[in-house]
Amino acid sequence: MSEINIQNILRFWAKLPHSDQENTISTKFHPLICHMIDVAVVTREMWKQVLSTAARQHIAQALTITIEQAEIFITFLAALHDLGKASPAFQLRDAAKNLLFLYSDMGKPPLVKPSDIPHGRVTAKELTQILEKTYGVNRKLARQVSKVIGGHHGSFPTDEEFLTKYPPSGAGQNIKSWDKLRSELVIVLLENFNALEVIKNFSIKTVPHAVSMIIAGLVSVADWVGSNSDFFPYEVEDFNNLPKFDIQDYLQRATKQAQRALKSLGWLTASQPKQSSTFTELFPNLQILRPLQKAATELAERIGSPAIAIVEAPMGEGKTETAMYLADHWAANNAAGFYIALPTQATSNQMFSRAKAFLNSRYSAENEKVNLQLLHGHAALSAEFQLLQKEGSKVFKIDGVYADGDCCATETNVLTAEWFTHRKRGLLAPFGVGTVDQAMLAVLQTRHVFVRLFGLAHKVVIIDEVHAYDAYMSKILERLLEWLAALGSPVILLSATLPKSRRNALLAAYYRGLNNSNKSPNLDHLQQAYPCISWANNQEIAATTISVSPEITRTLKIEWVNGHIPDPPNQYFELAEKLIIALSDGGCAAIICNTVNRAQQVYQALKTYFEFKNIELDLDLFHARYLFKDRAEREKRVLSKFGKPKDLKDSNDSSVKRPFRAILVATQVIEQSLDLDFDLMVTDIAPIDLILQRSGRLHRHQRPRLPKLSQPTLWVCKPEISVDCPKFDGLDTLIYDEHILLRSFLALANRSEIEIPESVEPLVEACYNDSALCPMNASTELQAQWQKTKAELANNLQKLEMLPSQVVVPPPYYPDNNLLDLCNRSLEEDRPDLHTDLQARTRLTEPSVSVICLLPNQYDKFDWAKPPNLSEIKELLTYSATLQNKKVVFSLLGNFDESVCPPNWRTSALLRNHRLLKLTTTGIWPDPNKQYEIHLDKDLGIIIN
Repeated sequence: MSEINIQNILRFWAKLPHSDQENTISTKFHPLICHMIDVAVVTREMWKQVLSTAARQHIAQALTITIEQAEIFITFLAALHDLGKASPAFQLRDAAKNLLFLYSDMGKPPLVKPSDIPHGRVTAKELTQILEKTYGVNRKLARQVSKVIGGHHGSFPTDEEFLTKYPPSGAGQNIKSWDKLRSELVIVLLENFNALEVIKNFSIKTVPHAVSMIIAGLVSVADWVGSNSDFFPYEVEDFNNLPKFDIQDYLQRATKQAQRALKSLGWLTASQPKQSSTFTELFPNLQILRPLQKAATELAERIGSPAIAIVEAPMGEGKTETAMYLADHWAANNAAGFYIALPTQATSNQMFSRAKAFLNSRYSAENEKVNLQLLHGHAALSAEFQLLQKEGSKVFKIDGVYADGDCCATETNVLTAEWFTHRKRGLLAPFGVGTVDQAMLAVLQTRHVFVRLFGLAHKVVIIDEVHAYDAYMSKILERLLEWLAALGSPVILLSATLPKSRRNALLAAYYRGLNNSNKSPNLDHLQQAYPCISWANNQEIAATTISVSPEITRTLKIEWVNGHIPDPPNQYFELAEKLIIALSDGGCAAIICNTVNRAQQVYQALKTYFEFKNIELDLDLFHARYLFKDRAEREKRVLSKFGKPKDLKDSNDSSVKRPFRAILVATQVIEQSLDLDFDLMVTDIAPIDLILQRSGRLHRHQRPRLPKLSQPTLWVCKPEISVDCPKFDGLDTLIYDEHILLRSFLALANRSEIEIPESVEPLVEACYNDSALCPMNASTELQAQWQKTKAELANNLQKLEMLPSQVVVPPPYYPDNNLLDLCNRSLEEDRPDLHTDLQARTRLTEPSVSVICLLPNQYDKFDWAKPPNLSEIKELLTYSATLQNKKVVFSLLGNFDESVCPPNWRTSALLRNHRLLKLTTTGIWPDPNKQYEIHLDKDLGIIIN
């Protein structure tokens, strides 16, 4: 050991107790040297027990050192993360005024605030100098790794901040006492973690950007764990009487505490199967594999990991099972865990159940526990997720894990560790299901962006319903794929329909990340017909056409129908009359509308018309503008009527009670992932790929059909025609591009049938291929409409594709070592009241506001003088809904009156962005400015007048 006085170093603090009472002075503090060791040993234990073998190899290869040397280097770096706390701005701050006598020899407090020179910035600046000048580390490398660990509080220090926001007196720069303290801390840590030889023999000049992000995420997470005083208690009980300090003894104690912490918080659960399994071993009920699934087993043996696979196949071909099989195969060989990303909360909840069942079967050994998380804004309200949290609380506890006795008996091997449910931590869990937005946030310039990237590194990422993402989301998705490839994460993309240009763009993005190059590959050779699987890895980019199951092959009949609602409603209503005839012998039909307003109007019109005609049937409505609890009840009701029975062959199976005659009016909420089956379907005109997606809920299950409904038939509501030109509803063109609607209309106009799957690709290409021309026989007016809308589309796409560049992090192959400086916009994830330019938006949706609607008897249940507890917060959120009417949104977001914005909600992350609407007994909330009225109707949901 060098001649350094450890007792002298011990007096400098890193953590102080939080006092609940004013003017109460605690005698405790946790020394800086202890905290630096705490975080280092947590990092080391995570390296050994949390990171996969592939992850360790990836990092070591990038550093051009052995795995053992990489462990030493990263542990040492983690120890240095708080070197900047050895500075006057931190040590001599007002919060530590009772300790100032300990530092009387260090000089007077600086005339700067700690916020003027954050300690992470001091770490990055001063460590660079020490590594370069004292230990001969290449300047670029020293600056890069110093910034990486200096950013552990959310954003990387930048060169500009070093020049303009770095008061020397706050850092103690060139002040002998402070420079000496920092140098001694580095020496002590170098020696105790045996890092000197590794540091001196570094041959690289920079670390690849992806590995930088992994290290930054690892150190930041280790700091979160290492800062937990339940595991790492204050070493100094009385600052007037510093204890004798043996650093080796403390290292041993801290290491044990780190191991205990990782167990107790749920980090050390299973994430990789011990060996590969066959498809039928994973899914025993699938004794006969579909063609897609057979192709997946061949592909799994052909390509290693990391790789991307894009699966395009018709609905009902078992894409989800295929993805889980590939994920499991890759996990057994290289990757660890998975994250399944879906377009909506509802589809995420459905997939969560399937993922839970899969993992419970896969990890069935008595001592295997699996940590599964549900990630979206309302995850806390999922009954199934709450149950897993309750089960997890029996196992993952502060006072130990896997304790003996019945207190830890659980009914499932799949659990939810509470630590991972906090914002920004969800993707760290070994297994997760949630919205695609959670994954996309990993490449937006938010604070702690590197934590999300670390969470996804070397994990299989499955993204479903890829066709559902617009140009803005698609560009973010491409950047995400570049990073996932660079992070060593295999990716599986699922889609029922996908234009070739979109497929190729996704393959190219992953390939660029995999090869650390901005050059896209030539993909002209990918001419395989739909349905197909495409893939890319280090060796090849290829695709293969697959056949489909006989039951999927079908002829879809197309009919145009007048969906215009008459006024008054008891006049002749063509759609209603056609439905009466089609369902005269029974059957179940769905009407999918493009907007909530349209769905409410169609439902009301049908209800009035059927009552006028004395027609009895089960008529229901389902859309997104219900209160959360009402929407959940309706979703459950819809699945109980039109969902898939547990056993289709069992006529006595009562898990689904299908009505004799029923009509469900719905929006796009039934378009994706919900496993529903209808005998007849009606749809508003929409982009062709979404129409085909909707038709996937038509004759979806193998069941007997009535003669009138024996052929799958899709009725499309015909737009108004004027001089050969379709006139689309204005609200429809706000949701979908008018040119794509026009192409979709023309593609279907002269068709009476669609052959599935043969016609799918030609139809999709007809609507999305840039080189497609207006029909030769089109009228002058139609040609003009084509050219006008095409120019508007091109202009809109250019804008949409430019916008993501302002919010995403640079690509992993960014040529300049300054990438870390370009990740720091600190966009806000959860601030709808801010200007959109300051928000981390994963979607370019209309602005929205979250409201909680309470009737008087519901309002009176709560004590508004006190902050709500967690149970009350969850109950309040069941009365929540999201509104997108612009007038309502801007009015409510700008209203901070206590009646609408309760003060006690501001401290709750779950409630602070909600507005309270105290309804009248009749369910009405009148705008104080009398611009609108919100009405909560039990049947229709929320109506905005």
